Amino acid sequence: MRLQDLKTVAVIGAGDMGHGIAQVALMAGYQVRLCDIKKEFVERGISRIYASLDKLVSKGKFEAGRAEMIKNGQVRGFVSIAEAVAGAELVVEAVPESLEIKKDTLRQISEACGDGVIATNSSTMSITMLAEYVEKPENMVGIHYFNPAVLMKLVEVICGDRTSGETAAFACAYAKQVGKTAVLAKKDRPGFIANRIVAPVVVYNGLCIDREGISPADIDLSMMRAGQKMGPMELADYTGVDVTSACQDYYHEHLSPEYGPSETARKLMAEGHLGKKTGRGYYLWPEAGRPELDESLYTGRYDPKIPNFIQANEACKLYEEGVCTLEECDTAMILGYNMEGPIAYIQNFAAEEISGVLNRLADKYNKEIFRPVKTIRTGAYKR
Repeated sequence: MRLQDLKTVAVIGAGDMGHGIAQVALMAGYQVRLCDIKKEFVERGISRIYASLDKLVSKGKFEAGRAEMIKNGQVRGFVSIAEAVAGAELVVEAVPESLEIKKDTLRQISEACGDGVIATNSSTMSITMLAEYVEKPENMVGIHYFNPAVLMKLVEVICGDRTSGETAAFACAYAKQVGKTAVLAKKDRPGFIANRIVAPVVVYNGLCIDREGISPADIDLSMMRAGQKMGPMELADYTGVDVTSACQDYYHEHLSPEYGPSETARKLMAEGHLGKKTGRGYYLWPEAGRPELDESLYTGRYDPKIPNFIQANEACKLYEEGVCTLEECDTAMILGYNMEGPIAYIQNFAAEEISGVLNRLADKYNKEIFRPVKTIRTGAYKR
């Protein structure tokens, strides 16, 4: 598949991610087919696209004429996957992170899309494993957008074991064409790049809350005083405590048994407190806006260096595994999480200091996922 041959993009799933992915393609000038299991879901997705376009126009960030063109037939709705993908050169699967749902969806896409490229927006699931459910795994690739897809610049392109070089190159070129910055995961590893780098910090933050009695607000205030725009616990609420925990469960099964949700996260889920979408998680959420953090809860017990060291160590693991470059790790965190790149962060720290902190964490919590890797121990991260 060549980018110049691409005219129609089909997006399967019209929810939070799907409608945003569809809007990105529309704004780049492509014809889009948006599909979901019910007509009302499709209509809601299209309505959200139109509302978002109006907002962008009102802010002077998109041309009114182009918005009207999109509204006048550039996007079509479907409830039949076969009809939606027939003749589409690119199909993006954006259904919920359920293996059973994805398996069934990918089978239907594969049966009807011919030689088109099939992309999954999965944030954690193995591309190699998902490609087992399509007829041409060489045409299957991960194109992972970050939420909200319209605003976030990062796209991770992930190669499965059988993804062809042509398909990977097409996906990277498409990401650039729609205004995104692509980082390429040359190997299919759990969490890919950005989410994998964050995963051990989720474990660490859970330990700080469960075992050390550090409050979520204390963690967030510490990280925000260090320059982060949104603290990790508020971000967990925003994403969904259940969503983050499902990712940790996946890492527990496919990466290391040392992963898994914290005791506090499990308690919140048992009580139905899933974050912003339920009005309560680690915080109480107002109907509009963000929760207020009580500055009096800041104690200074949570050291911002430590999560940065953990992230840098995980980035170095990806580098050593041949997944991506250290520069791509930084790009992924800057554009995907609005954080400083972890490798850039550690440039002014000695290998001995970083290794000492990580070794102490590994020993204290009996977690080898914190143990420093060779690139950290030898200082090979230095530029």
